[in-house]
Amino acid sequence: MDSLTFKGVQGGWTAPYLFQDLDLSVPQHTFTALTGPNGSGKSTLLKLIYKEIRPTGGVVYLNGKDIGAMGQKELARQIGFVAQHQHNDYAFTAREAVSMGRYAHGGRDDGTIVEQAMEACNITHLADCLVTNLSGGELQRVVLARALAQGGRLLLLDEPVNHLDVKHQRSIMKLLGRLTGEGYTVICVLHDLLLAQVYSDRTIMLKDGKIVAHGKTAEVFTRERLLEVYQVEAHQVHDPVLGRSIWLASHSGR
Repeated sequence: MDSLTFKGVQGGWTAPYLFQDLDLSVPQHTFTALTGPNGSGKSTLLKLIYKEIRPTGGVVYLNGKDIGAMGQKELARQIGFVAQHQHNDYAFTAREAVSMGRYAHGGRDDGTIVEQAMEACNITHLADCLVTNLSGGELQRVVLARALAQGGRLLLLDEPVNHLDVKHQRSIMKLLGRLTGEGYTVICVLHDLLLAQVYSDRTIMLKDGKIVAHGKTAEVFTRERLLEVYQVEAHQVHDPVLGRSIWLASHSGR
């Protein structure tokens, strides 16, 4: 069953709208990378899902239900969102920050949901630490745990590993992969095409509001598409750990 379906969707910030007659389906329990150059529509697509932008035509379905007919609290109970830029200006503890994910449920918590979310993100040892004192990688895990505490099974992430070092990038990406194995559906905006190839099951590749390709990640990435979408020459390198080849930009390209 598809977790998310766009049918004839038109939308964007202003006319002429970036997306015109968009059709798209995302299967349940998959890790989908959303890729494309700047301005291709990656973040806008996420905003259409959680209704920061309303489509001017067509319908977005979540588990078969029109999200346009859903209130924001109902939507928040089904979708966890991790924004690109996180702010830690307020001195909440990590546990308090994660507990905010329960607001869509009226703040109700049976005492285990928040703890389970923290355990899933490996931050129980940070429970009483102020978020203002956390590292970037630690804060990102707190924000992800807050999204899990909302109780939804669809996770939307806008460049969740941007500005993190390699160790924390790897940690977050492996966690997202594990969550799909636990029944979550993950849609993640990624600029780093290497991370997309290594960790995602599927990839949606956008250019100028149009889907250039959508399918299994290994099938989406080709030399021709990387040249078309990113205007870069690419070559394949075999990774013995992954047991398959990945595409890398050639420094001698355009």
